[in-house]
This record gives sequence, C-alpha cells and structure tokens, in this order.
Amino acid sequence: MKDLGRDKQLNRGAVCAFSMGLIIAGFNLIKLALLKSKDWEGLSFAFAELYSSLWDHAEHSISHQGFSLPTALGDGPVHKINRLLTKIYGGKFAGISMGGSSGALITLLTAVLPKLQPERDLVLFDDMCHQSAIGGVIFGRWKAVRLQRSFDPKLQTVRPLTFELIEKTIQDHGASRIAAILIVTPSYDGFSSPSENAKIYALAKSLGIIVIIDGAWDSLRFQNPSPTTPALESLCDVWISSPHKRGLTPSSLGCVITQHEAIAKLWDEAQDLGFRSSSISFVNIMIAEHRLDQVLNGNWDTAFAQARKSANIIRKYIPEINPDLCIIDPKDVCAETTDSAHILISTHRLPHFDARRWAHSLSSDFGLDVEKATRSTLLLLCASPAHFYQMDHIKRILKDSFYLTLSKSDVAHVS
Repeated sequence: MKDLGRDKQLNRGAVCAFSMGLIIAGFNLIKLALLKSKDWEGLSFAFAELYSSLWDHAEHSISHQGFSLPTALGDGPVHKINRLLTKIYGGKFAGISMGGSSGALITLLTAVLPKLQPERDLVLFDDMCHQSAIGGVIFGRWKAVRLQRSFDPKLQTVRPLTFELIEKTIQDHGASRIAAILIVTPSYDGFSSPSENAKIYALAKSLGIIVIIDGAWDSLRFQNPSPTTPALESLCDVWISSPHKRGLTPSSLGCVITQHEAIAKLWDEAQDLGFRSSSISFVNIMIAEHRLDQVLNGNWDTAFAQARKSANIIRKYIPEINPDLCIIDPKDVCAETTDSAHILISTHRLPHFDARRWAHSLSSDFGLDVEKATRSTLLLLCASPAHFYQMDHIKRILKDSFYLTLSKSDVAHVS
C-alpha cells in the first residue's frame, strides 16, 4: 500500500481531459446562467450536460492508461483510495466495496468466512443487523444464532449487546463451532458500548472466533471528539462501513478494514471470483479519492461541525414542540455513546400517539424523510451540514407535522 511515483504520470492524461471537459461544459453553463438567470429548466439541462461531459471525458481517458481494479493488497493509482481509508480509519488493509456495506457483508459471509473458518459451522449475529446479514447467513449456508438485545419496555427501544450475553451464548453452543460474531455498531438507534465490544472481542479472539463489526452508520467514527475512542483493532477482526451515508464517497461505495493479511487476501480472491464489478466506474473512484483526501486534510472539519451543531439544535428543540416528547440518551438505555447525528425521539408519554404516523406525515405531507419509526420512537438523522442553514424550516416542519398527527390521533381515539 505504498504510494507509487508513477501515480502523477498516469493521472496526467486523465486530469487534462477531465479539465478540458470541465472548461468547455463549465463555460457553457456559466454563459447560460449569466444570460438567462431565470431559466431554471435551461440551467438544469446545462448542469446535466456538464455532468455528462465530465463523466464521458473521465471514463474514456483513464480506462486505457494502466488503471486496474482496486484490491485490498493492490498498488498503483486506483488503489490510493484504499490507502486513504487506512489512514482515516486505521488498520493495515482496506478494500472498497462497490455494493456498499451490504455488498461487503455478503461477500464476507459467503466467500471469505467459509475459507477462513472451514471447520466451523455457526455464526452469532446481532438482531439489529441489516438485511444483508440475513442474506449472507442464508447464502453462506451457515447455522446461525440470533443475539437478542434487551428491550426497554418504557422507552420502546433496544439496549446495546453485552459481554454477558455473548459469553453465555458461546458457552451454550460451544466455542469450537462458532466461526464468527457479527455486531452492529451503532445500530439504527445510534447507541453503542465500546467497552463491552472490546471485552467481547478479547474473549472471541482467545477462542479463535472472528468478530465482524457492521459499522454502516459509523463512517464518522474518526470524528468522535472523545479521546478514549478505541482503535478498530481492539474491537474486531473486520470492520465494514458505508462512507457514502455521510457523503464521504459516492453512493454505493462501502469499505472493509482489517489488520489481517489473510483476510485481505481472501477478500481479493472473492472479488476475483465475481464479487467485484468488471466494469467499475473510475469516475466514482476519482470522486471518492478527492473527498477522502479532503477529509484527511481537515477540509471537511467545518462541515462536520455544522452537522453536529444542527443535530444539537434539533435535540434541544424537540421538547419545546411538546413537553411529552423526549430525546433518548445513551444513559437511558445502559449505553456509553451515541452517534451525534442520530436523534431518537420517544413518544411513550403519549399512549395514543403513534410515531409511525408522525413519520408518515413528515414524509408524505412535508417531504422530510425519517430513518426509522416504531409505535413509540422516531429516529431522525441530521448528518448534513446543509441542515444548518435550514433550521427554521426543519423546526417548523417537525412542529406542524407533530400537531397534525396528534390531532388525527385524538380524533381516532375519541371515535
């Protein structure tokens, strides 16, 4: 994963063609903007033309200049994205997944883990896992045990996995059978207990059990302000994430991080077997490289701060909408940390109010999507710095949709 001196030479042709396309298409777009500033349909068309031109120039200029498909153990210009991932997240080896974290997880469970643990047949998986984990278990033909998190009956949400649960499950089924433990951190509720995860990994490692962390929502773990944030190598053997969920890479790009060369090698072999697209988009690779380089250089720190500030404003505002609404904090569910962008609202003090209807109203009546809702909880994700400039609008939407839903709930209860 060393930097090659020929990177700049190989990139030169791509950059020249890319820049020429930008100049030509950009000039036309600026001209239209100046002459017809109110012609939004024309501007939209011009932007589409610009994007198309850039895509065409970049794809056709770099695909014939020695650029290869990225692999965890590879080298060369295209593999710079993997080197950036290791610098940002830690670990020795990184590999991008063109199918996001879901594709990475399926690849690990169906094509990597069977070769890594050929004598074992059982996988323990977090019951807050994504659908891809279920698919990976099924298509990998694993026997499986669901790790059921404890549920808070009052707040109507789950608590993080505990060391005691994992230890007992291992004892019940026998360590020699267990190939891997799959943990989701943070889950959709946003809560996590790193100290518990570290104890789980220490036990699993002593028993030869692989620990996989699905960190799809944890792509900003490097931005955690706590100095005690544990390194990935103290938590798991393989960590996967979806940087695209926070705009760090284009949509559908996920990644795997590992300390183990054997796992990285098996990952590459799985890609060669057909888990990697043979018509990979080099434009996506170029965009991802540029963005990750910006993140590493600190150019996105202001944007991250704005997103956190937006989330904090919304957290403080929710009880102002109605005193019976409350924000669920980590201590409420025996957790240690939460993703700052995840805002979990509890409506348990309003027994006749269905948070799922609130979520539907936000989406259908006001155009604001909600990550997840149960009868008594609603999860907002405030992950974009753009929210910082839309606070008044977002506040109004949250309040109006809440009272619209509440009025309908009161009518339905009376009737």
